[in-house]
Amino acid sequence: MPSSPSLPKKRMRFIDRKLDNGMGRAVARRTYLRRVIDKNTARERWETWSEVANRVALGNTSLLGKKFPKHRQTEYKLLRKHISNGSVLMSGRHLQHGDETQPERNMEVFTNCSTASSSYILFYLLMNGSGVGRPYDDDMCVVDWDNMPNVRCVIAEDHPDFMWGVDESVRDAEHKYGRDEDNIHWFEVPDSREGWAQAIEMIEIMAFEKKYRNDLLLLDFSKVRPKGKPIRGMQNRPSSGPKPLMNAIAKLSTIKGAGMSPWKQTMFVDHYLAECVLVGGARRSARIATKKWTDPEIFDFINIKRGGFLWSANNSVAVDDKFWKQRSRHANKVLEAMLKASYEDNTGEPGFINQHRLVQNDEGYDDYQDGHYAESKKYQPMDRTVKMLSKLARNAGSKVYSQIPNPCGEITLNMLGGYCVIGDVVPYFAPTLDDAEEAFRLTTRALIRVNTFMDSLYNREVKRTNRIGVGMTGIHEFAWNTFGYSFHDLIDEEKSKDFWMTIARFKRAVVDEATSYSKKLQVNVPHTNTTIKPSGTISKLFALTEGAHLPSMREYIRWVQYRSDDPSVKRYEKKGYPVKELKSYSGSTAVGFPTQPLICRLGMNGRLVTASEASPEEQYKWLILLEKYWIVGVDEDEQPLEDTGNQVSYTLKYDPQRVTQKEYIEMVKKYQGQVKCCSLMPQQDATAYEYQPEQPVTISEFMRVLNEIEKDESIMEDIDYEHLKCESGACPI
Repeated sequence: MPSSPSLPKKRMRFIDRKLDNGMGRAVARRTYLRRVIDKNTARERWETWSEVANRVALGNTSLLGKKFPKHRQTEYKLLRKHISNGSVLMSGRHLQHGDETQPERNMEVFTNCSTASSSYILFYLLMNGSGVGRPYDDDMCVVDWDNMPNVRCVIAEDHPDFMWGVDESVRDAEHKYGRDEDNIHWFEVPDSREGWAQAIEMIEIMAFEKKYRNDLLLLDFSKVRPKGKPIRGMQNRPSSGPKPLMNAIAKLSTIKGAGMSPWKQTMFVDHYLAECVLVGGARRSARIATKKWTDPEIFDFINIKRGGFLWSANNSVAVDDKFWKQRSRHANKVLEAMLKASYEDNTGEPGFINQHRLVQNDEGYDDYQDGHYAESKKYQPMDRTVKMLSKLARNAGSKVYSQIPNPCGEITLNMLGGYCVIGDVVPYFAPTLDDAEEAFRLTTRALIRVNTFMDSLYNREVKRTNRIGVGMTGIHEFAWNTFGYSFHDLIDEEKSKDFWMTIARFKRAVVDEATSYSKKLQVNVPHTNTTIKPSGTISKLFALTEGAHLPSMREYIRWVQYRSDDPSVKRYEKKGYPVKELKSYSGSTAVGFPTQPLICRLGMNGRLVTASEASPEEQYKWLILLEKYWIVGVDEDEQPLEDTGNQVSYTLKYDPQRVTQKEYIEMVKKYQGQVKCCSLMPQQDATAYEYQPEQPVTISEFMRVLNEIEKDESIMEDIDYEHLKCESGACPI
């Protein structure tokens, strides 16, 4: 591919972009900003966005070490400028953890999502803050958990979390079981993520080896820090203590003798482990569970969540071109069962994964059969575990399709194990198209540096694939501001061809930069390079539309729940914010914050389209065009490039009151096979709740509320992200 023309010498000026007041600042403070000591006042304060840009740029470019010193300095200045301007946002993991210590950190904390083929690795990755995908195909569940040993969790009597009458003490266990018997196995759990994962590895490998079914494994949690102690590396958030894992293992032990197939056993095991993954009592796990449509018990998988079970993962069936084209009797039955469950349960599950459309490059894949594809400086599996990993690699290597997506669906990953190394570009904030292209190229280089110079559990896969995902957000703002196109213009391909060819230009720039920079660093060229991630939290920093999604509403009241005795409630009420005492939640009060997305401030003169106003067919067309021009790309003659793209993460919302089950079935049959991935979700019935987290209002109602509020620019900064976590789909309402 010919290189893109060199960019003009004129440089973009440095801008210290301000976070969106209220929601943007609240999300930033809860998730990304650190507390620092002000040099002038010697008082503690929050970081500024410019300071975030500085430390993230410093951390990423520090990966170059003493190699390429001139290049390192140039990249630092360029990355700092683009992050400060908002034209490069990277991903939340980089904003949270990026600083000068990045070269010494493990790569897991800088990756958004991953895959795993064993329970202990899945658990380890979840604890590192990663969302995890896992295949539950029959041939990828090689552990029969009926063969696990009998497991007991014990803890010292003087541990602060020990509870008399509930916990079994180490002293009592030693008295009952002893330590020197051949069928008694003790393991002292270290106080670290790695230590917790090792405890699960011990149970899993003993079950795999099938010779410890009548033995006893005692896991001693005495060295694990108590609840409330700070976690270094997690902004000193409080530890959950040993009890969540002890309880999870107790639940896990109930799988033994339950009479389930190994794949189903494994789903329960992983669910129990995911339940206990908390950071400071707040983090919830993100997972995707997949199973191929030809497996004998696929109908059990389709229905396994019906009724509200196994909530910790989103389930999807892996299908292929034969599923869509041949329409055998079995394929039709699977499709009918999936559509029935997803529509009638109002969950959109199970979803579809078109495995035949995911980019797969098997060069060097057979080498993984030695079983040494999941080890790092921080985590080394036991020698005996390698046999299990080797069997998994042989089984994965015999498959036609060995790729599945991460939980959000935007990256294609090897099902044995791989990472999402991703970052967002905001072309809307770039002053010119040349500046935007510079941002895309810069992000490409930054992500390749993460792959090249950081240690990770999947070092071999990272080096083999060098997979990255350069994404973008604020797409609708960019389309309107630069081209004057609304959503309806964009899905008219011929009318908006200049927009789409600009997107294709950015794709070619990413491909070109990925190739040239990989050669400079003497590493493999990335197997995949472009994506569009959900970008929910990142986009909220500047009130942008999120990833590929349309804005959910024009104006709305964001209701935030507080304890009624919280002094903030009186403060907000005095300032004129709407307040309502809740009946469903005794002692709770909701405060309403008028909110308007940035795109609604651009003066689109009635041409703005919200998610509820776009038909499902229009949204599918939007996805198809994004895949054509950004994920796959075209050359200047509009000929398709070789597919080096990942996927677009997109949740297509439909109204069950307007879309009948028959129409839903016809829609899925017509369009779902044409895209790589797409989640289908019904719009929720807001009348079922005492209040909605986001209450749509007319512009006149919005302005009335706004005018009644006493102007105070700082007041909205007090909203804590705990109040906003309905955004994650985990709202307690």
